[in-house]
Amino acid sequence: MTDRDSVVARFRSFAAGRELGEPPGEDDLFGGALLIAQLVDPHEDLGATRERVEALAARVREARAGGEPALDALRRVLFAEEGLRGDVESYDDPGNSSVGRVLATGRGMPITLSIVVLEVARQAGMDLDGVGLPGHFVIGGADLPPGQFLDPFDGGSLHDRESAARRVGAIFGAPVGLPDEAFLPDSPRQILTRVLFNLRRSYERRDRFEEALAALDCAEALDPGDPSYLRERGLLLLRCGRTPEAIPSLEAYVAASTGEDVEAVGKLIALLRQQAPEAGLPEEAAIEKRIFTLDAARGLLPEVREITSAAAARYSQLSEGSETEEERQEIVREWIRRVTSLGVEIKGLWLVDFDSGAGYYCWKYPELSLNHFHSYEEGFAGRLPLN
Repeated sequence: MTDRDSVVARFRSFAAGRELGEPPGEDDLFGGALLIAQLVDPHEDLGATRERVEALAARVREARAGGEPALDALRRVLFAEEGLRGDVESYDDPGNSSVGRVLATGRGMPITLSIVVLEVARQAGMDLDGVGLPGHFVIGGADLPPGQFLDPFDGGSLHDRESAARRVGAIFGAPVGLPDEAFLPDSPRQILTRVLFNLRRSYERRDRFEEALAALDCAEALDPGDPSYLRERGLLLLRCGRTPEAIPSLEAYVAASTGEDVEAVGKLIALLRQQAPEAGLPEEAAIEKRIFTLDAARGLLPEVREITSAAAARYSQLSEGSETEEERQEIVREWIRRVTSLGVEIKGLWLVDFDSGAGYYCWKYPELSLNHFHSYEEGFAGRLPLN
């Protein structure tokens, strides 16, 4: 068993043996985050990381005992003195999914910075919650001013809902209307799942597929009944060239799910069954990996739509039968080759995603425009409209 396999097995035991309640309690959230840190680096010293958090919490408690308001003490210790803030230079680095790395460098992505803040606050006797917004993560809770949210990525600044929505809009490149439920606290299970999906995407962008699969294994352990993991596993196995393993996962997804993408995934399975067993997605699928702004994605959509429209029209004109099946498959293979060469990701037949670095802009033929997005941990059914 490799170090990575050992960490995955320990995470599965953690997920199966504990009730990840809401709000975080008994170290559930931070305990899971520590295991993810070892998924990033199996040699991460978890004891030293715990001691570091305990020392920070002790400083906050001492300041509170001296009369300093709790929130002021927390922000002073973590942001003014320790200098915690977002890593804008290497945001997507897998290390930013490790709370150990965050504590060592003082830099990280919003969610791991928030986990550190939440654990320090918990040990200091404060009542705070993690709030997972689309493409961003902030902190709410009873020990913040009413209607305010703390943004660890922005050096501990405070924002109201309108300001937080503007931040999300800036990330996705268009105004985003956030419903009230978007500001509800996330459970430890939801937070850990989101960290693991971020890590999975970081590894995928670096063609480190076995590590991406390990992150997906851990995420699935948190919610083993969710059929979307079957789809994600199948698509990831395809990128590894492991088609014989991918097809059963995709078929199980189609059988278990009622999502709008079921038909598209089913058509992709039909294509895969016509290929050689060792084949995955066409080699061109790995030619170019891109992170898209909304403007860039919308600028590319007319080309993607033209390619897809022509392929879909040719596909539908062919009659059923063995003589035309190979022609159908060649149409789809050519569509996959052309679309993926543009840096766009295939999620089913005539269904694609544009990676924004914070989630996906999502498009399905024959939609006329690109007006939806979803986070990495959400599938097609979880997509939200862009204003």
